[in-house]
Amino acid sequence: MTKKKNGRPLKLDGKRTRFIKARFTEEEYSLLRNLWLSLGLKESDFLRQRLLISSAVSNKINAVEVLKHLNQIGAEIGRSGNNINQLARHANFLNKRGMLSAEIVLQFNTIFTDYISIFRGMERATRELLRLLKA
Repeated sequence: MTKKKNGRPLKLDGKRTRFIKARFTEEEYSLLRNLWLSLGLKESDFLRQRLLISSAVSNKINAVEVLKHLNQIGAEIGRSGNNINQLARHANFLNKRGMLSAEIVLQFNTIFTDYISIFRGMERATRELLRLLKA
């Protein structure tokens, strides 16, 4: 009877067996360390990306921070949508009672057109950012 082997299965392909050694001054090492920490990467992953993919966008932005900010933006969009629904509900209430003036409707339409324009610009920027992150 053989004992069951525990742990992660052995990696057969893509196993990293080679080392590259380099010496840095304290200032150089500190600069590099600050870079990989600010990007949320491990030292070896940062150096591998820097050496093998010199133009990688991931070397320029911290994906974790980007996703955090996109999450906050999504929450704000949800809140603004909720506000728009409340305004529309109130406008319908006033309209049924004949209390809604044409001037307010025109003002709302102007502001809402601006909102849609800003929202579409934000959508374009988000798509562009996601394309850059994929590359």
